[in-house]
Amino acid sequence: MTYDAEALILIKSIRVNTISKLTFEDSSLYEALQNDMFPGIKAEDIAMEELTAAIHKTVEELKLENIDKQVQKILQFYEATKQRMGVVIVGPSGCGKTTIWKILKMAYEKMGQPVSCHVMNPKSMPREQLLGLMNNDTREF
Repeated sequence: MTYDAEALILIKSIRVNTISKLTFEDSSLYEALQNDMFPGIKAEDIAMEELTAAIHKTVEELKLENIDKQVQKILQFYEATKQRMGVVIVGPSGCGKTTIWKILKMAYEKMGQPVSCHVMNPKSMPREQLLGLMNNDTREF
């Protein structure tokens, strides 16, 4: 395996786990850092043609504007749900948190994959009950 092929695999795996956690400003800094660390190697995000098409169709049906950055965030949310047991979408009011998960749910249903969602208000329970708690003495979660 060549250096470029290994670097490409490394870049893709880091991007899948990192980009979705960054703010818009931090993601541009990350891109610059990635270009400095791996000069000349361009890595595209993992393509998911069927899901992307379903997302675009869902957005059109909802009469929303197809914005590439939002579609990317939906795909990043999808990747996060595949890798983790629980995913939290955070951001200020009106930034599109609900829209992201609802569009992904509807796109899944368009592809014939039913989705079960459990939405709750995080303020309705103590933080320890919602997120869990680590015992500092035993390091047990």
